[in-house]
Amino acid sequence: MRALAAYLMRGRLHAILAVAAFAMGSLLLPPLSYLSSAGIGLVTLHKGSLQGLFIILGAGFAIGLLAFATLGNPAPGLAFAIVIGLPIWLLGLILRSTASLALALISATAMGALAIAAMHLFTVDTAASWREILDVAVKPALEQSGALGDAQKIDLLLAELAQVLTGLLAATMVISLIISLLIARWWQAMLYNPGGFRQEFHGLRLSRLLALPTLAVLAAALLGEGEFAQIATEMLAVLLVLYSVQGLALAHRTVARRGAHLAWLIALYVLLLAALPQVGLLLAAAGFAETWLNFRAPLNSTRDKKQE
Repeated sequence: MRALAAYLMRGRLHAILAVAAFAMGSLLLPPLSYLSSAGIGLVTLHKGSLQGLFIILGAGFAIGLLAFATLGNPAPGLAFAIVIGLPIWLLGLILRSTASLALALISATAMGALAIAAMHLFTVDTAASWREILDVAVKPALEQSGALGDAQKIDLLLAELAQVLTGLLAATMVISLIISLLIARWWQAMLYNPGGFRQEFHGLRLSRLLALPTLAVLAAALLGEGEFAQIATEMLAVLLVLYSVQGLALAHRTVARRGAHLAWLIALYVLLLAALPQVGLLLAAAGFAETWLNFRAPLNSTRDKKQE
C-alpha cells in the first residue's frame, strides 16, 4: 500500500492514471472503487483543492474517452466526476481544513441524508419508483433462475426491497465515502506522518450534540407513521453507519490499550462481513454509548505497543 500511495503522489499524471484505472477495474472488482476514490482523497488532503480537481477532471476525461471508444457514450466519465469524485474531494477539503476526522465523517453522513431528502423531494412515491426499476432490472432474472419459486414470493421480495432501497443505497454510499476517506488519510500518514492515522482513529469521538438528533430520528422511525416514518428510518440507516465507525475506533483503541492480540480485530472484521446488520448494530450501540461515556484511556499507555 505504501508503494501505491507513493506512486499516486509522484505527479499529476501518475495519480490520474491510477485513479482512472482503479475506477474502470471496479467494474470487474467493485472494492477497487475505494482505491480510486482514496487516490482523489489523498491528493486533495496533501496538495489541496486545485490539485484534487485536476485529478477528478483528468480521470473523468480518461474514463469518458474509453467509454466513448467502447460504448459510443462518454457519460460514464461525467458520472464518475460528479458521483464519485466530487463527494470525496469535498470530504478531503473538510478534513484538510479542519483536521477533524469526526467532522469529516459527519459530513459524509450528511451527504447520505441529503441524498435521501433529494430522493423524496423529487419523487412522489420512492417505493413505487424503485418497484418499477426492480420489475425491469431484477424480476426477470429471478423468474428465470427459479430460486424463489412462484411469482408471489418474488413480488413479495421486490415489494419489501423497494421499501428499504433508498436507505440501503444511502447507507452504502456513506460506507463507501468513509472507507475511501480513511484509506486516503491512512496513506497520507503512512507517507508523511507515520503513526498519525492510528492516533487520529483511536482518538475519534463524535460530538454529543449529534446524539440528541439521533435519538429524535430513532423515535420518529419507531413511533411515526407513513412517509414521515419511512424517511426517519432511512436517515437512521446512515446514522448507524456513522456510529458503527465510532464503535470500530473504540474496538481498535481497546485492543491497543490492553495489548491484546491482533486476532481479536481480525475476528471482529470477519464477523462484520459475515453478519453485517447484527454486528453493525452492536458496533453502533457501542459507538453511541462512547459518545456519552468515557471508555478511552491515554493513547500513550505503556501497554499500547502493538501496531494495527
